[in-house]
Amino acid sequence: MKKVLVIKGRSAYNVLRKAADEIAEGFRAYGCETEVLDTQAEDFLVRLSGCLEQREQYAFCFSLQAIGWEQECTALPQLRDMRRVGWLVDDPFFHEARLIGSVGTGAYVLTVQDAFTQRIREMYPKFEMIETLYHGGFASEQVPRWEDREIDVFFPGSYTSREAVWEKLKKIDGIMGSIAQKVAARLIQNGHIRTWDEELRCYLEEIQFEMSEDEFQTLLRAFYPLDEFQRVCIRERMLEELLKAGRRVSVVGRGWNTYQGGGSENLDILSEEGVDITEVIRYMQNSRIVLHNINFETGMHERIFTAMLAGAVCVTSKYQLLKKFFEDGKEIVTYPADAPEQLPVVIDELLSNPGRAAKIAAAGRKKALQKHTWKRRGEQIAKWMDDGLNFTY
Repeated sequence: MKKVLVIKGRSAYNVLRKAADEIAEGFRAYGCETEVLDTQAEDFLVRLSGCLEQREQYAFCFSLQAIGWEQECTALPQLRDMRRVGWLVDDPFFHEARLIGSVGTGAYVLTVQDAFTQRIREMYPKFEMIETLYHGGFASEQVPRWEDREIDVFFPGSYTSREAVWEKLKKIDGIMGSIAQKVAARLIQNGHIRTWDEELRCYLEEIQFEMSEDEFQTLLRAFYPLDEFQRVCIRERMLEELLKAGRRVSVVGRGWNTYQGGGSENLDILSEEGVDITEVIRYMQNSRIVLHNINFETGMHERIFTAMLAGAVCVTSKYQLLKKFFEDGKEIVTYPADAPEQLPVVIDELLSNPGRAAKIAAAGRKKALQKHTWKRRGEQIAKWMDDGLNFTY
């Protein structure tokens, strides 16, 4: 039986810690003897040292966010003698030290967006393989009937006003700050029909700012606050359309007590702080509809899958990649990304047709259980390390 070593790190609200445990279950389901080391445990360094001394026993070492890769040439030289998989589940910008510090040989990189994968291939060709594996979701073994749930519409996520993020853009120095503010204004003017990096590229081309693709990818770091600005704008508009139309929306997350937009009397704040992922799942299990918003085109999101796995109807802005996973109107429900004013009608149609909504929720849950749990992703990774074939969904 093959042995796999999993290194579990810390994460906000325990999202990645829980995901690591479920991925480890996927390795076991595939037939691998799996050992999990917790970086937060008192004996972590002792256990890690012992595992590295016996590194030849492991088929590979896995971690979310490529834990320890930045130390391959310093404190953890034994790690580079192992085949290792690092799954980056957010923007690789946040993990540059690990990508730079790794020797690359024997290292397999996974990302959650096709755009991220392409960027790493261009900037770090030293790695053995670089592929996309989309997020998974947290499975719920048993869920209440759709009709018996107490929350009509639920959104899990923090709130920041666009004015607060605009202040961050103003702090970018010089010409970069001027460009950032102009691109932000264009995003609003164009109704966010492009992602922030696409809008930036269009603007730079219009002003005939010449640069190579590598230079553009490097430049993105300076403009990363535009990502938050776009996410905040889309989120605020989505919820405000519902609240102003008199639809009650329940939320959890930091910042909602500062919301001053339209329809604030219809905002039901279940928690003013971020809550553990286990608690978020419980809220989803008690919700008929879970909202999702997105500002990228080349990936999926854990919230979509987890909402479905909890037996709720996931309502999200429409984008092309969704067609690869779910049938709109039968397993998931979408609204036009450039017309969030249609969202109240979409919500009303679901709540006024509980039979149809329950069927959508059941079909979405069935598909997600079959193909999109974190455990399933673990099985896919183990198979990929065996045969190197493309991931299928």
